[in-house]
Amino acid sequence: MIRLLNRYLRLNLPNLLIPVVWGISWNYIPSSLTSESPRIPALLMAGVFAQENNQNDDNVDFQSDGRSGNRTGGGSRSKCPPMDFPLTALVPESNWGKTLEAHPTLWFYVPYSPEQAPVGEFVLQDEAGNDVYRLPFELSQTPGLVRLSVPDTQESLKRGNWYRWYFTLYCDRDKSASPVFAQGWIQRIPLTPTLERQLSAAKPREDQVYVANRIWFDALTHLANLRLANSPQVTDADWRNLLQGKGVNLELPSQELSVGHVIFNEPRSLGEL
Repeated sequence: MIRLLNRYLRLNLPNLLIPVVWGISWNYIPSSLTSESPRIPALLMAGVFAQENNQNDDNVDFQSDGRSGNRTGGGSRSKCPPMDFPLTALVPESNWGKTLEAHPTLWFYVPYSPEQAPVGEFVLQDEAGNDVYRLPFELSQTPGLVRLSVPDTQESLKRGNWYRWYFTLYCDRDKSASPVFAQGWIQRIPLTPTLERQLSAAKPREDQVYVANRIWFDALTHLANLRLANSPQVTDADWRNLLQGKGVNLELPSQELSVGHVIFNEPRSLGEL
């Protein structure tokens, strides 16, 4: 009997251990990546572990037909160093989003320091490919999330029109090598009386109205501003739900992220380009 038991264990022990090993590997998450991480006045825990720790909100749905573009930066001949997470525009998988704003705010994850990517440019074009504006900038407080708010001095977006944007970074100051860039689309829509009433009634959680009406850029900016202000009305789960919602599925680093902005240089007139 003992001889038979030893033989059985010798043949089957590896199979018996497999569920245990897999249980450890799938369930173990370092404490530094859990909700117990220390809080800072910034956006945090926006990353790939979100789906393991949080169930997505079914109300967040930005699924739609896509438009041409790429929300993650590429450039095979770029001098920018390889990163675990690439330059990423915080937009849905469709590469487009709506806004009510004449001068909208866009968000990006930038993995490079200002020294690594010393030159940047934001370009907005109409549907025919004509430049609306071309704004050179420098980075600040990166790597991390970057807020790009179009200056009020620039031309306003026209309601109902589609625009294509490019967010470009050069890792050499003379711009001799290919840049890394993300590109997508934005459409300004009108503020209807019904939508205005909904937004007024929802304060301070206007982001929920923006989400329900699939107004991506304004939902993201409003929720981000509440998070930055440490508003008690929002939680880390609200932020994760938006970034991991249907049709969004953004993957960002799971550690705390600093939040910076771009520093615009003197814009060039279109005649000087």
